[in-house]
Amino acid sequence: MCMLGSLKDFFYWEIYNRLKGNNQDVVCAIIINDNKILAQTAQKNNLIHTDDTQFVVPGGKVEVGETLNAAVHREIKEETNLNIDVIQKLGATRNNKYKLHWFACTPTDLSLLEVVEPQKQKELKWVLPNDSSINWTPKNYEALQKFLPQIKKIQNQLDK
Repeated sequence: MCMLGSLKDFFYWEIYNRLKGNNQDVVCAIIINDNKILAQTAQKNNLIHTDDTQFVVPGGKVEVGETLNAAVHREIKEETNLNIDVIQKLGATRNNKYKLHWFACTPTDLSLLEVVEPQKQKELKWVLPNDSSINWTPKNYEALQKFLPQIKKIQNQLDK
């Protein structure tokens, strides 16, 4: 039964929705520094019900012909001015018409960090990944909970 469900999921998301143009790839970077992760205010979006009091991890849509790795580097540079090293891909989740690819990353030079697009995000801040006071968007919260064991493992490796 599990195999049948996985096959159905594959056909629905990877074939049917791609043919309809409803499966845009998006990269999401969980940028880790000193046991904290980088959060930014969400851009207001009525379609997915976000406002600028909610937080997301940096990321964005993959351009046509672009690899996921190239997209995560480009998006993080565009949104935070940071250069990053990708540690590993944590996995993927889905959100309506988007397939979200989650990456664990580290910044190479923190002095570059800045709000590059103030019309889209108002604030960048370092937070603990399990800080319950942060108002994450639902999909970001769900993914952070899902990947928290992997994030903690990576944090421990970086501390050594």
